[in-house]
Amino acid sequence: MVKKKVTMKDIAQRLGLSINAVSLALNDRAGVGEETRRLILDTAEEMGYLDQSIKYIQTYSNKNICVLMKYRFFRDFRFYGRILLGIEEEAKKSGYDVFINSFEEEGTIPSCVENRKVSGIIVVGKLSDDYLRMLKQYHIPIVLADHTSLGEATDCIMSDNKLGTFKMTTYLAQKGFSKIGYFGDARYTPSTMERFQGYYEAIQQNFEIEEFSETLNYVFRFSGVDNIERKVIEQDMDGLYALFEKIEEIPEVLICSNDELAILLMKTLQQHGYKIPEDIGIVGFDDIELSRMVLPALTTVHVGKKLMGQKAVQRLLYRMSHPHDSVEKLVLNVDIVERDSVKNPVKVEERNIKII
Repeated sequence: MVKKKVTMKDIAQRLGLSINAVSLALNDRAGVGEETRRLILDTAEEMGYLDQSIKYIQTYSNKNICVLMKYRFFRDFRFYGRILLGIEEEAKKSGYDVFINSFEEEGTIPSCVENRKVSGIIVVGKLSDDYLRMLKQYHIPIVLADHTSLGEATDCIMSDNKLGTFKMTTYLAQKGFSKIGYFGDARYTPSTMERFQGYYEAIQQNFEIEEFSETLNYVFRFSGVDNIERKVIEQDMDGLYALFEKIEEIPEVLICSNDELAILLMKTLQQHGYKIPEDIGIVGFDDIELSRMVLPALTTVHVGKKLMGQKAVQRLLYRMSHPHDSVEKLVLNVDIVERDSVKNPVKVEERNIKII
């Protein structure tokens, strides 16, 4: 059976509008309100009318943005949910709808991208360069949020990860701690690598360690930097504690690569009899809402998550209208949030350390 062709009259009858109003909306002309235009375009898409004309697909795509992210990031409402909120609010303010697409495995191209029904793509969180190259074959503007590609020049919005751990480590050194460790996968993403580098450089500067080998000895004496993220994803407290026990010497305070890890580690250590912060201090990174609710409340680095989403939309809109401009990386400032998971140690000597 031949499928009946959908007409403007069909759309008009479905919505109780005039054919003229439908025509104005589909041709992106003045004469209908934005809300009515959006309703007409969505109905035309639902009824399959847009697939009959490349011209009208282009009109429809001019009102839509695709957000693409791994499924586990989509479930993380504490961090990535705030980024999505910023994206949705800024997109709506600018007259765009957002299609959120999550995936388990890389390689599948969302249908809205494949059929070019969106005018831009925002990738949230980690994505491989191979998958990024696949997306770029569709010649749709792309912006990365909370991720940067070292192999594919792409606009991105990041928090200042390196500065965050540098400031936190300096803050702890100023409080008088001399045994400061790092806990988290250093090479999991570009962001986690930057966070580890910030910690490393702060140790070197604040304790005036000149020899490279001496800095490494200090870092790996008090730190764990491998195979940790998988334990967090799986909420494997036994596995996490086993990795903690591998640390050569238990530090006075541990800087964790993110709040989710810090909170899970605190819970794990408390179940094994540790008192936080009396036996060991724990700090995080991201300042998710839960960091204020746990006991003790978590000292952490604040990241402007909602702002990151807003900036991603702003940059995408700029890229859409300036396709040949240079690629830019926007880095958002971060701040220390002092709470209760770090004690005030007795200072052996006053240290003259400036927090940058």
